[in-house]
Amino acid sequence: MRVSISKILFAVTMLAMVSCDEWKVQMVTEVMRDGSCVRTVASDDRSCLTEDEGWEQVDEEDYIRKYATDTIYKTVIRRSFEKVEDMNGCPALQICGKPIRSNSSLDRKFKWFYTEYTFTETFRGWNADLSIPVTDYVTQDEASFWYTGYPELPKGITGQELQYLQDISFKTDHWIYDVTWDVYFRTIDRFYDEINPPVDRKTFLSMRDSVMHEAWNQDVEFYENRELEFLDRFFKTDAFTKADYSDEIADYGKNLWNKSLGLMNLEAPYILKMPGRVSDAGRGQIEDGVIKYRFEGSFLIPGDYTITASSRVVNVWAFLLSGLVVVIAVGSFFIKK
Repeated sequence: MRVSISKILFAVTMLAMVSCDEWKVQMVTEVMRDGSCVRTVASDDRSCLTEDEGWEQVDEEDYIRKYATDTIYKTVIRRSFEKVEDMNGCPALQICGKPIRSNSSLDRKFKWFYTEYTFTETFRGWNADLSIPVTDYVTQDEASFWYTGYPELPKGITGQELQYLQDISFKTDHWIYDVTWDVYFRTIDRFYDEINPPVDRKTFLSMRDSVMHEAWNQDVEFYENRELEFLDRFFKTDAFTKADYSDEIADYGKNLWNKSLGLMNLEAPYILKMPGRVSDAGRGQIEDGVIKYRFEGSFLIPGDYTITASSRVVNVWAFLLSGLVVVIAVGSFFIKK
């Protein structure tokens, strides 16, 4: 197997390996019977929260006690909406200043004795921010399975067929490796005159795919400047290892990598509270009257990701009114008789 994800180390600067940011978030959406809702978001790093004027900060200790979480969230924000659809223009999360947007809707169906509610929230995929699509390496279904668990492609396969999963792992590792090289190339392109490579910019950029291919075959790691040494060997120079990489270049590379693949470092378990009794939890699990979903930033790499659930509220007044009508009808019959 070629360079694995453990060896990639998510390098994001031209000078050396820099550790990536990690964001731990919990999002709670509570839907009311009248169609309004309240969204609460807790995070250990407020840099991933939009926190515009519509959000209010609440006491994090009460939140942690209420949801019995082991994670220590430093910031908790909350916002009320008259309609579920109003959340669409108010994203709570962001990665390096880019909002994680979603489209929410609530369908209510009145059926006299009860009202059915169906909540749906679709988080937009990160495709536009990926310089190299993952589907260049695996199929759409394979990418979706690998990062979200759906569709369940390995369902029913035998132990002998587990090689299929290793093949997907190999291909997605290859994709991450190439995206990291692409970040290097785009960063060098941005500061080309400062780094002063041995060839002109157009020639350098045209060699990107060849560099990625050869580096993968040679198991070149993003560690202790080995990637820069490889560039020197490839272009027969010492310009890359001897260049003076400023903090500006390092920050640019890190920011560019985060906008591409930093989303994979977002953990955002999602809690949904529906009115009445839950009839369909979708991909979630019902615990203590709420639905808990596993949600991570990597779920958005293959494309859009949807969370949905249905519930039913009994209309007590309908039973009372129906009973009253029956009583009046029976009473009228006996009175006439």
